[in-house]
Amino acid sequence: MTYLINGAWNWANTIHTIMLREVRCRFAGDPLGYAWTFLVPLLWIGTLMFFFTLLGRTPAIPVDTPAFIATGVVPYVLFRYTITSMSRVASTHRHLVHFGGVRVSDLLFAAALLELLNAVIIFAMIWLLMSVIFDPTPIHNPLEFVNGLLLTAVFGASVGRFTAILGMVSETAKRMIPVVLRPMFWISGIFFTAPELPSNLIPYLQWNPLLHTIEITRSAVFLDYTSTFANMAVPLGVSAIFLMASYLMQSAFRRSRDGLELT
Repeated sequence: MTYLINGAWNWANTIHTIMLREVRCRFAGDPLGYAWTFLVPLLWIGTLMFFFTLLGRTPAIPVDTPAFIATGVVPYVLFRYTITSMSRVASTHRHLVHFGGVRVSDLLFAAALLELLNAVIIFAMIWLLMSVIFDPTPIHNPLEFVNGLLLTAVFGASVGRFTAILGMVSETAKRMIPVVLRPMFWISGIFFTAPELPSNLIPYLQWNPLLHTIEITRSAVFLDYTSTFANMAVPLGVSAIFLMASYLMQSAFRRSRDGLELT
């Protein structure tokens, strides 16, 4: 038992060290530094609010526009940042694998955990800011909200693990990943709800896990909205497929293109 406790403690210290290193290294040399992690989502929300106003658009459900947009932007940011962070950590911190006790899997887990914590902080900051500027909006179902964020984190981490391993064995694939992910911003329900989708698109977009997690998050936050579209089996199932594919690829390519062991 003591051996297991010591092992878990050492592993937790390793993850903590990797997370601190990533915080220090990200945006190094920039005057605002790590603050960009929290400022960018606020800028996205502000930009979308501007276009909503410009186009005279209001949410399809009876909620404030800033809150509606925030419940779409935060899960998307968690998904996108997790993938980007895991790919970056696997590249920029890969030298740590040469030290005893550090594995590629540790780097990827630390990156995913850091982005989940960032997403919680981002949402808390946004919700506090909106409560001061606009009317306070209480979260209707906190446990379901946490479930929505965790589902998003699991989906982002599974895709992130797949893309990180893929990027370590193929430079071309690494460069293509952002291009492939870009359409997710437009088809994941950030500025619309699933019932607004044209009926001919639903058979295709119902396989988008991020659309389901955003719908779950919105249903949890707003008392007046209950999604009949959301199904947590979709993000869980797709996440399992990406995780399995990443481990199979890791087994098939024992070493990366630079000779690093994929362990």
